[in-house]
Order: sequence, then structure tokens, then C-alpha cells
Amino acid sequence: MRRTSKRARRKQLHRKIGAFSAVLRSSRPGIHYTATIYATLAPEPSGHYDPDEIADRVRSTLRTRAAAAVRDQDPIDLPAAQDACAQQLRKPQDLDHPDHTAQVTASVHLELADKDRVAVEELLTAIRTQATADALTGQRTEAFAKELAHPAALLARWLQQPESDVTRPPDEAELEALARRLRGYPKDRDEPAELQLLNILRDFLAEFPKEEQKRLLMMLLANGMRAARQPGHADRVEALMNPNPANGEATAVKEAP
Repeated sequence: MRRTSKRARRKQLHRKIGAFSAVLRSSRPGIHYTATIYATLAPEPSGHYDPDEIADRVRSTLRTRAAAAVRDQDPIDLPAAQDACAQQLRKPQDLDHPDHTAQVTASVHLELADKDRVAVEELLTAIRTQATADALTGQRTEAFAKELAHPAALLARWLQQPESDVTRPPDEAELEALARRLRGYPKDRDEPAELQLLNILRDFLAEFPKEEQKRLLMMLLANGMRAARQPGHADRVEALMNPNPANGEATAVKEAP
């Protein structure tokens, strides 16, 4: 009789903790995970005990741990939430029971209810739509900034306006200042570093409008290229400084052995 009673208690406990459900909040308001948790006690209780009381403590303990594991997980990435929850529940947890010292572990299976799955699909659609709109807006804005990053382009756009008075064009300094601000528009992070460097050099040279200033900067650049053992590039920079050598003297110097 005692053996049957013991077997019955054990069977009842296994039924109550072997597979039970939990509804867990996700990081998205209103969207929940549906979890099936499979618990194991080690060692199993012996002697006289209340299966319902122990099962209640096991379920409460594991539901609390599962909820903490997934509350910051995005339901869009269900596999990641599954892994995070499983990792937490497989760690042994002391069972808080005065008459039985044991550790509880569990495996878990996460899924989304039909209404939550529909909500996730709608959320993904909204995210994709917004991402596409943001990308198009960014491309248009960047193209517009690039188009007007030169004073002449700004003046041309101003002349296209119906209210423009061609006898009173904008001040050249104002156009240059506005073009400089447009050149500072943030570029795409994926833009090659070489192209970003060219844009920086262009903006830097634009800060020195006088011809003698530009020549000095170009001379410094050519000297740096020669120091880096790139005389060919230095020659090309110096050619920009002397575009029309008198009587071919500069060319003759370059070709001399």
C-alpha cells in the first residue's frame, strides 16, 4: 500500500512538472512568447511529501527564470530568444522547499501564438518599409547636398527660381559659405576611405582662396610625396602648380637625366 502511494505521488509530480506552459513577455509591448517547460528534480523527493506543493514551487521558480531570460529578447529573432531561455533554465537552481533539498533544471521550447506571430509579421513589414523610406530619403538628401556643394551650382539653382533677380545675384562669400556647409553633409559610412579623404582635401583647400596659399599647400603636398618615395605623384602635383611652363623649360628639367 505504501509502495503504491509512493508511486502515485511520484507519478503525479512528474505529470505536473514534466511539461507545463508559461506565457512570457518579450521586448515588444503586447507580444508574448508561449513556452513549454520540461523540468527535472535531482534528487527526486522521497518519503511523505505533497506533490502539488513541490510542483507549484518548481513551476514558479522556472517561470520566473524564463521570464527574466526573455524579457529583453526581440520576438523578431525567435531562435535567439529560445537559446537565451534554454541557457538559463539548464543551469541548476536550488529548490526553495523546507522539507526537500534538491536542484531543478529544465529544457524549454519557445514559440509564438498565432496572434503574436501575425503581430511580428506586421512589425517586420513596418520596419522594412521604414528602412526603405529612410534609405531613399538619405540618398536624395546626399545627392542634393553633393549637387549644391559648389558656389556655381548654388548660383545656377538660384537663377532657376522664378523670383530671382539676375541683376542682384547672391554675394559670392555667402554662396561659398553655404556650399561649404553642404560639403560637410555626413557621407555614407560605406563610402571608400580614399573618396572620403579626397572630399576632406577638397574642403581643406577651399579654406585657402588665395592663389599663393594654394601653391604653398600644393608644394607641401608634393614634398610629402617625395618623402614617401612617390616622385611621380609629386611631379603631377607640381605640374598643377605650373600648368604652362615657359618655352618647355619645366618639361626639359623633368626629362634631364
